[in-house]
Amino acid sequence: MDELPARDSVEIDRFQLRRLRHQQRCTQAEIAERAGISADSGYIGHLERGTRTHVSRDTFERLCVALAVQDRPELLSLNTAVAS
Repeated sequence: MDELPARDSVEIDRFQLRRLRHQQRCTQAEIAERAGISADSGYIGHLERGTRTHVSRDTFERLCVALAVQDRPELLSLNTAVAS
């Protein structure tokens, strides 16, 4: 598995986030709950729409667990993955 960039935050690939969520057959609120994020905030929706693009490393890890992502860089934006 590739290492994550050495930063405090990483950029999420919004299209991958949505695709992975759909594969899990989950709503945005369900993924937020699994990741320990307030479902009321619309955080996942903001990430999927691209109105919010970066998440903390901790949130990224929790999203990966919630989405059952094995290859974590799969969820990273190409901008983040390349510019490590």
